[in-house]
Amino acid sequence: MRLPFIIWWLVFEAVMFFVFFLYDLTLIPFLHLTLLFAFAIVIAGIIDFLAKNRKHRLLTNKHVDMVEPQDYIEKDYREIIEELEMLNRQIRDKANSDYNDMLDYFTVWAHQIKTPIAALSLTVQNIEDDSLRQMLQSELIRTEEYADMVMNYLRLRDDSSDYVFENTDLTSVVRQEIRRMRTLFISKKISVSFEPCEAYAVTDRRWLEFALGQVLTNSIKYSNGGTITISVSPKSITVKDEGIGISEEDLPRIFEKGYTGYNGRSDKKSTGIGLYLVKRAMVAIGGDIEIRSAQGEGTTAELIIKR
Repeated sequence: MRLPFIIWWLVFEAVMFFVFFLYDLTLIPFLHLTLLFAFAIVIAGIIDFLAKNRKHRLLTNKHVDMVEPQDYIEKDYREIIEELEMLNRQIRDKANSDYNDMLDYFTVWAHQIKTPIAALSLTVQNIEDDSLRQMLQSELIRTEEYADMVMNYLRLRDDSSDYVFENTDLTSVVRQEIRRMRTLFISKKISVSFEPCEAYAVTDRRWLEFALGQVLTNSIKYSNGGTITISVSPKSITVKDEGIGISEEDLPRIFEKGYTGYNGRSDKKSTGIGLYLVKRAMVAIGGDIEIRSAQGEGTTAELIIKR
């Protein structure tokens, strides 16, 4: 019920009562009129409430086009809303267009940069100095990983990323990543302990390989010798290293974008984006990642496959 209407009704009742009192009229007709007006107001209030409640539900569910304006003010509001919607649509379309242009550019860039990397890799293989060859090969692997990280970062932001879920041999995934990073293991004098077993899971192989690759890269980066132990089961892939570990105060924030922690700040090369992308990738394919660590006692990363 609208307050101004009630106030005017009360004023009208007061004037009518004053007129009856002034002419010394009986109050029975006044009471009858008051009850009649009250009944009419209650009926009008119920109708008004139902109409406004229906309009409220439509607006709550964003069905603005189904709400008919009752007066010129509501019509003005509706025109303003339509203009804002059109402007929002234009801004969103431009943002999507700019994003797609950026994605296309970095896609071409990522593919093009792999050509000189491959050429350099072939050239490096002919270097006779073993330590220099291993160092250059390690840097080339890191460069290629950074290029892939850019692409995967953009793909994870795109809701239309193509996910292919299939029955995946987890042992072959681990073997492939170990083989791909063998130069890094050798250059850091790290041994790998992995006992193959029969373990299959329905997951997206490409994103699982990316997540495992990032986890292994971190284990290698923050280890000086020692052994990295990898184990698989149908529900997870676990990577345990003997590196410098993660401090207790850094653990709650290691999956935040851009957070490097104490180790990352001392390393000077950490971007704080690797574990953030791993978390995003695993969640996107229906899994997760858990990390257990202590300063100076190594780190255990478990890629959980829920599907």
